[in-house]
Amino acid sequence: MTTQYYGAEIQDVQVEVAVQLRPKTGGQTVPRFIFNQKVLADTYTVKSTQPTNKPVPLSTSNLVLNFTPIILQRGRGGPVVGDPIELIKSFYPGYTFSDGLYDSKSLTKVQSIGGISTSPAGDLIEVTVTYSLIVSMPMIIVTATES
Repeated sequence: MTTQYYGAEIQDVQVEVAVQLRPKTGGQTVPRFIFNQKVLADTYTVKSTQPTNKPVPLSTSNLVLNFTPIILQRGRGGPVVGDPIELIKSFYPGYTFSDGLYDSKSLTKVQSIGGISTSPAGDLIEVTVTYSLIVSMPMIIVTATES
């Protein structure tokens, strides 16, 4: 017997933007900006009962876990930001920027097992496996040259 439950959790995902500033005088500096994106990610719990003499199955179905971006903030708890690249461009009005794109859904997700528990039930064992996501975002690198 197998029972499946769906749930969700809110995760904080760091969005880091590195800007390669190239002034006319030569040299280069690389300031980094950190944003915080809240993501609503699925969780999935599978409860199954099986004989005690069999190995614990770590997956009883093909799991597809998703995520939905909720909000992007500057730092932790700072003001809401629509597009971090446009915000950063406003800090450097005398620079021409390369195309740096922020896509709230371009997150990397890795399915993980959040927990496994077992409890005896006579000749059987009840196994509960909870799956969730580890969500991250690759660093965005933007080049800016002084006009």
